[in-house]
Amino acid sequence: MDKKGKDMYKKIVKLLYRSFDDDLNQKEKKQLAEALKNSEELRQEKEQILAQRQVVSKSATRSFKPFFAERVMSRIKTLGEKESSVDVFYESFKAVFRHVAIAGAVILLALFIYNLGIGEILSAEEAFYAVDVTMEEVLQLPLF
Repeated sequence: MDKKGKDMYKKIVKLLYRSFDDDLNQKEKKQLAEALKNSEELRQEKEQILAQRQVVSKSATRSFKPFFAERVMSRIKTLGEKESSVDVFYESFKAVFRHVAIAGAVILLALFIYNLGIGEILSAEEAFYAVDVTMEEVLQLPLF
């Protein structure tokens, strides 16, 4: 392919990319349709673009929660104000641990309620599924 042909191909590819996001005028539509009809390579390029756009659209988050930009900017400002990386680590750890602690508390509450339901009498041992076992009984248990 000569230089003029390469330039024309680049122009058609740009037109192809633009056709996905913008409305083309009649002349451009006709030019693109003719190029797609005559070029297997260009048709393959179009299929690749369509496949990439589909993958990106499936993986993209549809929307952010309200005030996303403000939260990000606020966090960036507070990170700049931190004196050391230890403070940054602590804040990140605290944010993650909060979710784990809430989940753990919900699980413990569910287990507590379940144990109360299976027990015969209402007592602390039944609620926490605590059984009085002596050290001798524990040592006599088979390991496997």
